[in-house]
Amino acid sequence: MNRRRKQSEKEDLYRTDFYRLSSYPTYRNNDNREVLNQGDLIKVVIGNMDENGRGLASYKNYKVFVKGEVFPGDRVNVRIETIKGNTIVGTVEKVEERNS
Repeated sequence: MNRRRKQSEKEDLYRTDFYRLSSYPTYRNNDNREVLNQGDLIKVVIGNMDENGRGLASYKNYKVFVKGEVFPGDRVNVRIETIKGNTIVGTVEKVEERNS
């Protein structure tokens, strides 16, 4: 019986939220990113171009590299090809609005 009680106390120890008990301020990563998958369609505005001729944009804490014929200021729909960390690579699906 003693052995069972000690084992359950250990389990509770590992399930305890020590951040709640700490006197130090906590800096939790509250990264509320939208879950994106390969093949999803997103809308972005091209901000700049990189050295390889791809458009650069941002979408909800992601950096987006856009392949295709785009120019700074264009509003485009992008089909996601790959996602690595906070970087998305995609191709232009449709140009919503051209920058004149």
